[in-house]
Amino acid sequence: MKTLIEKWSHSQEHSFIIKQYPVTKQPTDPQEVLMRLHDEYEVTIITGCSGKRFIGNTIENFSKEELFLIGPQVPHSIQLDDGEEGDVITIHFLENAFGQGFFDLPENDSISRLLQEAKLGVGFSTKVAKHFHKKLARLFSLKPFERMIAFIKILQQLSLAQERRVLSSHGFTPINNHKDYVIVNKTYEYIINRFEDHQITLDEISSYVNMSPATFCRYFKKHFHKTFTGFLNEVRIGHACKCLQETNKNIAEIAFASGYNQLTHFNRQFKRIMGYSPKAYRKALNGDVVR
Repeated sequence: MKTLIEKWSHSQEHSFIIKQYPVTKQPTDPQEVLMRLHDEYEVTIITGCSGKRFIGNTIENFSKEELFLIGPQVPHSIQLDDGEEGDVITIHFLENAFGQGFFDLPENDSISRLLQEAKLGVGFSTKVAKHFHKKLARLFSLKPFERMIAFIKILQQLSLAQERRVLSSHGFTPINNHKDYVIVNKTYEYIINRFEDHQITLDEISSYVNMSPATFCRYFKKHFHKTFTGFLNEVRIGHACKCLQETNKNIAEIAFASGYNQLTHFNRQFKRIMGYSPKAYRKALNGDVVR
């Protein structure tokens, strides 16, 4: 796995940077997660593809329309599913992009609260993402002053959106030194490439990141604000949800493909994390009443 510590070139002509580019993942592409870190806030919208989203201490599935906002030094990455291709619009801006203390003005109180949430990552509903896609795309056609005003309006509207949620657990802290970059990246890499294995041990992962098991447990709990086992279960159950949504495999097959060799353990973890049994979850996807 690589870490990309991004340095964006801010100019005197622009208070923020906006880019649009295609993304694709072919079945022959290597299984690599490129974790990104930078000093700016980031607004990103992804359309037309599905995959996994890594932000802070969460790994979640996304599909077709994804809008999120993250704060400075929050590790993040997007990994597309095989054969997927889509489009990305991303905006980067510094805290003082519009003037020192701009977001502290009383008129910007709701934006200020949103930026505080962004330190843990903020995800918006598909409905909100669809609504803002055209607004963000329209920025490219505007002159610099109109673009700045339009973007501030977008931030204001996002700050009032009810259909949003904080992504990382409270207590997660941004990464602020090279040693942590390396450990967090290696941990993500190990999990994403090995979560389907049935025998992941604490000894193996701690050895992989060059720590003793006890030190790794303390480190993981401190930085991820959850246990390694709990995090691994979340990744596995997230994968199982995607299989339940997109395949006709039976539940036992999905459990095995998600890293569980005991169906009872899989069912217990699934219900703990999702609130449903796998069977009830699949029924809910099909529009059946779940009792």
